[in-house]
Amino acid sequence: MQETVMEPDPTWVRLETDALGSRKIPRDALYGIHSLRASENFNVSGTTLASLRPLVKAFALVKKAAAIANNRLGLLTDEKADVIGRVCDELLAGQHARHLIVDVFQGGGGTSSHMNLNEIIANRGLELLGYSCGNYEHLHPVDDVNLSQSTTDVHSTALRIALLFELVELENAVSGLAESFAAKGRAFKDDLKLARTHLMDAVPMKIGEEFTAFSHVLLHDLENTLAMRAGLSQINLGGTIAGSSLSDQPAFTHAVIGELEALTSLSLMPAHDLVAAAWNMSDLVGLSAGLKRQAITLSKICNDLRLLASGPNGGIGELSLPPVQAGSPQIPGKINPVIPEMVNQVAFHIIGSDVAISLAAEAGQLQRNPFEPMLAYALLGATGMLAKAMKTLAKQCIEGLMVNLGRSRNMLEHPQTIENGLVPFIGLKDAHVLAQSISADTPLSDLLAPYLARKPKS
Repeated sequence: MQETVMEPDPTWVRLETDALGSRKIPRDALYGIHSLRASENFNVSGTTLASLRPLVKAFALVKKAAAIANNRLGLLTDEKADVIGRVCDELLAGQHARHLIVDVFQGGGGTSSHMNLNEIIANRGLELLGYSCGNYEHLHPVDDVNLSQSTTDVHSTALRIALLFELVELENAVSGLAESFAAKGRAFKDDLKLARTHLMDAVPMKIGEEFTAFSHVLLHDLENTLAMRAGLSQINLGGTIAGSSLSDQPAFTHAVIGELEALTSLSLMPAHDLVAAAWNMSDLVGLSAGLKRQAITLSKICNDLRLLASGPNGGIGELSLPPVQAGSPQIPGKINPVIPEMVNQVAFHIIGSDVAISLAAEAGQLQRNPFEPMLAYALLGATGMLAKAMKTLAKQCIEGLMVNLGRSRNMLEHPQTIENGLVPFIGLKDAHVLAQSISADTPLSDLLAPYLARKPKS
């Protein structure tokens, strides 16, 4: 049923019409009728496209590259290509965020996010050309801004571009945190502590070894995550709706990917099978698995930090975490491990998001996956949160972390602990005899030093 065309209100300056009828658009709005309907239809989360800043920037880069490519192929005039590029530069600079009104949870496989950008670029371009918004005969959101493109290839490409950039931030964050742990490893490389298995006393170990292990595992997990870059670099731009030969445009595909590489400094290539690329989300599933793996490792490390810093008198108390805020208004001097607790929660969120991502990737039907908007929200959120959490952990916790060496030594002053530590070096019988004869006032480090210098018995 068609909507009735309404008369303009003095506070509104234009009507826009689509297949469903006409709607009044606010005077200062750069978005158009598609965005307006989408904002009404998908008003569910309260989180709009404006919150996905990396995705908006990637959209702008794709649109600018497409305009340049279409111009080179003689499909778009110099004037239109230039003004589209100018608006894309404004979007890259963070302008026009208030016009990004579409909810991140939406039907249509990203069509509404895509059209929100198309309409903003067209209407802002019209302003720069000296026309009023809505005069699409001079610059059209579909015929010009979206020329040679479709949501299937643009949204998919923009998401992968955004993730490739976010992985750079994640790499920096992981490397920084790993180095913070490695520095602690170097600082305490010769100091002893009690290792624990099953939360029970086990054997002596080097304090530095514990921190160094944290560093190594973080970097190893990062290697696994960054391996996903190869899949993300294969894009389906130019494949249009279903990637089929019906929309084959090899000249545009070659031109636009070249322009996008120049704009992003990324190494990109066309997907091997454009039909598969229209629906296959396996690269995104792989990335999510990598992020979950890193989140699990990070959460385990934070569990250890909280446990080792517990007490400090009634718990283990081997570590002192930096006091960043008061722990309780009713307990003077109480300091809680709030930074590791925050990181734990980020990890829980990422682990849960991985389940949602898996379901969304599996649930796509036939030649299109309609759940890509949720994949974008979940993956960009997970990557960005993980990077920020790691940077915060490094700066607010690990760099100022202190080791209570006296407490660590006291934990070792027990014959059973000493015996366990000596077994690999002098054998079970001799270790038992020596441990039972040790004087309590003899420094443990002096007792163990000769044995730790030996090679373990075969």
